[in-house]
Amino acid sequence: MADTIPALFRLSAERFSDRRAFHYFSGSSWETMSYAEFFALSERSAAFLSLQGLRRGDRAAIIAENGPGWCAAYLAIVRCGGIAVPIDMQLGSGEIRNLLLDSEAKAILCSDKTAATIRAATDAVAIKIFNIDTAPWRHGGTEQQTDAPALRCSVAPDDIASIIYTSGTTGMPKGVVLTHHNFCSDADAVIRAGVVTHDDNVLSVLPLHHTYPFMCTFLVPLLLGASITFSPGLKAADLRAAIKDKGVTLVVGVPRLFESIRNGIVAKIKERGAIAGPLLALMRLCGRVRRSTGLNVGKVVFASLHRNFPNVRFFASGGARLEPSLMHDLEALGFTMVEGYGLSETAPVITFNPPEKRKPGSAGKPLPGVEIRISGEGEIMVKGPMVMKGYYRNSAATDAVIKDGWLLTGDLGYLDREGYLFITGRKKEVIVLSSGKNIYPEDVENAYSTIPLIKELCVVGSERGGSIDAIHAVIVPDLDYAKRESIGNITEALSWSIKEVSAKLPHYMRIQGFTLSSEPLPRTPLGKLRRFMVRDLVKRREKEPQPERKADETLLHDEIGRSVVNSIVALMDEKVPVRSTDSLEVDLGFDSLKKIELISALEHAFSIDIPDTFITGAQTVGDIVAALRAHHGEVTGGVREPVSWKDILEKEPSPSDRQKMAVDYSPVELAVVRVLLMILKVLFRIVFRLEVKGAGHIPDTGPFVIAPNHASYLDGFVVAAALPFGTFKKLYFLGLQKFFAGWFTSRFARLAHVIPIDAEVYLTKALQLSAYLIRNNRSLCIFPEGGRSYTGELLPFKKGVGVLALETGVPVVPAYIKGTYEALPRGSRWIRPARITVIFGEPVTAGRREEGADRYQIFADRVRQRVMGLSND
Repeated sequence: MADTIPALFRLSAERFSDRRAFHYFSGSSWETMSYAEFFALSERSAAFLSLQGLRRGDRAAIIAENGPGWCAAYLAIVRCGGIAVPIDMQLGSGEIRNLLLDSEAKAILCSDKTAATIRAATDAVAIKIFNIDTAPWRHGGTEQQTDAPALRCSVAPDDIASIIYTSGTTGMPKGVVLTHHNFCSDADAVIRAGVVTHDDNVLSVLPLHHTYPFMCTFLVPLLLGASITFSPGLKAADLRAAIKDKGVTLVVGVPRLFESIRNGIVAKIKERGAIAGPLLALMRLCGRVRRSTGLNVGKVVFASLHRNFPNVRFFASGGARLEPSLMHDLEALGFTMVEGYGLSETAPVITFNPPEKRKPGSAGKPLPGVEIRISGEGEIMVKGPMVMKGYYRNSAATDAVIKDGWLLTGDLGYLDREGYLFITGRKKEVIVLSSGKNIYPEDVENAYSTIPLIKELCVVGSERGGSIDAIHAVIVPDLDYAKRESIGNITEALSWSIKEVSAKLPHYMRIQGFTLSSEPLPRTPLGKLRRFMVRDLVKRREKEPQPERKADETLLHDEIGRSVVNSIVALMDEKVPVRSTDSLEVDLGFDSLKKIELISALEHAFSIDIPDTFITGAQTVGDIVAALRAHHGEVTGGVREPVSWKDILEKEPSPSDRQKMAVDYSPVELAVVRVLLMILKVLFRIVFRLEVKGAGHIPDTGPFVIAPNHASYLDGFVVAAALPFGTFKKLYFLGLQKFFAGWFTSRFARLAHVIPIDAEVYLTKALQLSAYLIRNNRSLCIFPEGGRSYTGELLPFKKGVGVLALETGVPVVPAYIKGTYEALPRGSRWIRPARITVIFGEPVTAGRREEGADRYQIFADRVRQRVMGLSND
């Protein structure tokens, strides 16, 4: 029997003529096509191409969406002895033109959806164009012409079947030359491994121009007599309908598809209110039971979920590495998850996890006929009948990857004792630091991707002076998550989360800086990061001016929109056009304080009061315009004088907030506070041998601000224990509201002069309350770093302390606390004995140095320098 695609398909069509080959959505309803009907369609199409002049060895491109028409077009080309060149329909006309010229295609098979792009790509190029949405490709078209040369053509196993252009994760795409024997031998190996069976109904969602879906959702099912279901779309509702209504048994996808399924399920669980927590705990328990015993209790516990997947045997993932955590979650929910590995150069599948013995994190065992070796450098090498002939018209590239019959994959990995393959990264993508350390980007990305605020992440080497000495990240933040969690300062929140993860990693694997992007990261059609494009993006941002932005005319023609834009532009250091889709933080660079100025400017422009939570619910300029219209009706605005920080700070707090701060101790409370403070002083002197230096620098009269470093929860208690009772009576602390919401803690806050507030959401209020206290001759203790240090090292100071000091004229007392990091560092639950010293420095007041646009930050930096100087005392 000839080892060719047309010959094997003919046998399958004759054997399973009455079975359904396809379920597909046409217009407004589902339709089906039998094997006999599809065979007649492909033969008719082949006869047509032959009569149009397509001959043996001619290249013909296919640029269309998935469906029976695409499949018939492919079979028609190879039936003529031609060479199919499947091309991604999402490419631009210029990219398509380059591939057409490189492959020397004589014909293009397109669809109604791609016709316009094809016309643009082939302008002034002599090439035949055929639309597969017209006869003879249409189901039920005219009869085939039996005298066509194609139907008498003999195709040999070593004939080229396809030229597949790689998706270009590392550079210019290359044409992979694959023969009929390559494809057929790989299909046979996949069938023998039991990946797809005769009784399966395979869901086709991935684009067929890539070898992975071509093999697993087209060729293998077709040769087995299985069914193929084409989803009408990629929306969750479309996928659910196709899987449930058409009886899909096997879902072949990429990790991002299964991640979206997992995330959608978990999101619905979290919407269940009080029972959400127990359900998630039950899910984790089901996962542990399955991993330890093999019992799939999740399918019973979450039976209602499986009603949307009634016949699915398992999910098959490929195209990119599947995270073990994703597999664990889906298997805990009762699904079975398997992973495979391959390349376009191997037609493509070379390993697959046996469904009956899966290993999370592994790409599986080699398929029958596949040999795998690991080179001395850790590179995966492959030999077998599915390995390509080479790259089209590129002998140099071919010689670089095929050595003595072995294909050098460019992937790094290892085989365990049972022969399972584990992928550790791409050889070309390894980041080599100047210290000699090798960093695998995926390992770093996996560690930081646990941060909920990160939607997408790619790490690259930070190059300086020709060497790479650190890791830089490009991050797409999850703005929807930020809105749900009322995160007002995305950059700061990410910084703290990154520091938290970094503390658990070796120093060389830590992200040292990051760039925010509002656009999705460049990926291949199967979801792999195009790292070379990300690296180029970072270099362009560092060295070249950004492309000229165009004004949003729709926004400017709206009266409210125009006023919002005017308010934003007035606060920007660099005047650039503002668009409705711009994120305040990612695109326009607004930090927390700048957002406060914007709120005040909007209040002034529209003569309205805006709630403190407004800015956390409005992430983009368009959100702000919509919120103003929704909450305040037909508000109008105009260009007015910008509001100053002095105006913002002089705004009186609400009566309820003033009541919280009006703490006049009763005689009993005064006695209790005096005793508690005395106990605190004794405790710190005995346990921590507390030593206080520079107490004479604290002013005797008038308000002041103490600005210490912050490395531990003990720091606030240390400051209190270091002060005399008379000074403590007039000192207030700002504390996070979540720590003082209970019955006991709220009363403790009152006695300890702690003002509970969520500074992230209510930063405006925090500053206004602070200014109010200063005006009323009260003093403050503020930790200018904004949070506890993860390493004990002094972090940058936020400019809020500069705003307060310069606008109220209050002196700032720098303070350095030694020993609290050793006693109770961040992340520790137990206090350890350590010697603690607090050093107060000379007060810092405003001077001539605080001039210019960023004078608040200049002052904050000066205070930080004083604090750092105290650390050496």
